[in-house]
Parts: sequence; structure tokens; C-alpha cells
Amino acid sequence: MEKQGNPQFFKEVRSKEDATVKFIFRAPEIIEFSYINKSDGKDIICAPTQTSCNLGCKFCFLTDFKLKVRNLLPEEITNPVEYVVERLNLLSREKRNCVLLISFMGCGEPLLNLTNVITAAKMIREKYADQYDVVRFAIATLVPKPSLLLRLIEEVRKNDLAVKLHLSLHTPFNEKRRELMPSASGVQESVFLLGKFREKTGNSAEIHYAMINGVNDRDEDLSGLISLFGGKNIPIKFLIYNEKPSLELKESTRVAFFREELAKHGIVTEFYIPPGRDVGSSCGQFLLEYYLEYNQVSKK
Repeated sequence: MEKQGNPQFFKEVRSKEDATVKFIFRAPEIIEFSYINKSDGKDIICAPTQTSCNLGCKFCFLTDFKLKVRNLLPEEITNPVEYVVERLNLLSREKRNCVLLISFMGCGEPLLNLTNVITAAKMIREKYADQYDVVRFAIATLVPKPSLLLRLIEEVRKNDLAVKLHLSLHTPFNEKRRELMPSASGVQESVFLLGKFREKTGNSAEIHYAMINGVNDRDEDLSGLISLFGGKNIPIKFLIYNEKPSLELKESTRVAFFREELAKHGIVTEFYIPPGRDVGSSCGQFLLEYYLEYNQVSKK
């Protein structure tokens, strides 16, 4: 039986659509790491921060199942990262890239495991500082509590960490945000704190916005985004919505229109289709079959 704190490699799954490789470990709960290679000079490893998530976001696949939620220990993050680097021979002369990016956008809410996440980031930076020109990090959060984001700001400053903040917003309106993401802080407060993060740390930040047909792609949503971000110099990354069987929600066809209109108001946008969708490496996805086998799972 695997012991907590010592993840054991279980399975490697390669995408048939792109260069993404999913690595599955038992800690003893199932945890998943993804290596993403977009041929842009970065080695990207997407890492979890918890064994699951119970924040109840409507569009997340994890919301449909009761899985054990436990904060991962620093070694439960760093050891699999080291395994991926070694398994894929990323430090070989012909494959080595200039940037190592650890993206804390896998399973879990990073701010709810902030101490361990910061410790893991420092350990990773120390280990690979001589092998990569740049070692940096990305944290995606819905901001469950404003105080946690304030703590992140202080930790990033104190430890001089290169962290890009991704605010999972998905709507410009508080009522709709509570419906989609019941554990998230208010829209205005979250955006204000994102600005504070940039100001206090000197690091970059952006908005994540998954476009859902008839939910957050209406004309009033566009007006709300213009009102919220006009003149703030905060980029918005539109994400493709990953449809799940338990919901009738569909991806929007209005992304191009939104981007054109926002550009007229000086708001920089991007449309991003996360890689590895066929191996559960996209936003809110995971490989359910392994969770079913090694965790006690029951539908709500």
C-alpha cells in the first residue's frame, strides 16, 4: 500500500491529438500531472494541489463525484515533477528548453493549500535553477477567500517567486458567479485583488473566462466585461468550454465577436484551447476510470 507523501507512478497516457503526456500517480489517492509541449520554448508541467476539489463549480467534472479531498504535501508535488522531468529526459542537451513552467492548474484550489504550494515552488526552483534559464509558476484560483489572495501576495513577495496569477472569473456579474462558482469571492473584490497582486509583486496576471452558450456570452455579459476591464490593462483569456454529460450547457460560438468588441475598448484578449483534451488534461477534466478504480466514488 502506498503511503501518503510518497507518490508511486501508476500509468502514462499519451494524447493522440497533441504532444501532451498525462502521468498518473497514487499517493495513495489518484493524482494526475500533465506535461505540455507547445513548441514555444517552455517545458510545462501542470500539477495538482489537492486530491480533489469540493468547491462545487458547476462546470467542473469533479463536482459530479464525491472524492476524498486532501491537501497535497510539498513532496507529493515535487516528486512527480521530478519523475516527469527524468522520464521525458527534459534536461538532455537536444530536448532542454529555456523555461520550466509549473502550472498549478490541476486538481484542487491552490489557495486552500497555499503553504505547501509555496514550499513546493521553492523546492522546484532550487532544484532546477541551474538547469533552466527561468523557473516560473502559474496559479489559477477562483479566490475562495480574499484573505488567501492577500497571503499569496505576501508569500510571492517574501520569496521572490515568479508567479503568474490566473483569476477564474467566467462572468462579470456577482449573481451569475455565485450560481456557477458558489465558493468564489465577489467579482469586483476579486478583480481589485488581482490588481493588487500585480502592483505588489510586479508579476503578471490575467482573467480566465470559459465561454458558455446563453450563460455568459450574452450582450449584457460583453457590456459587463467592458465596464469591468476597460482601461485596466488586464488581459482576458477565453477558454473553450469542456462540455460534460451531466449538464446541457454548450460551448459558445461568440468568442470571436467578443474579442473584436473588447479590442475596440483596448482590452487584450486571447482564445485558448487547452491541450490534451483527449487524456483529461484540459480545464476541469480528469481520467475518471482511475478514480473509480482507486477511490471510493459515488454520485451526489
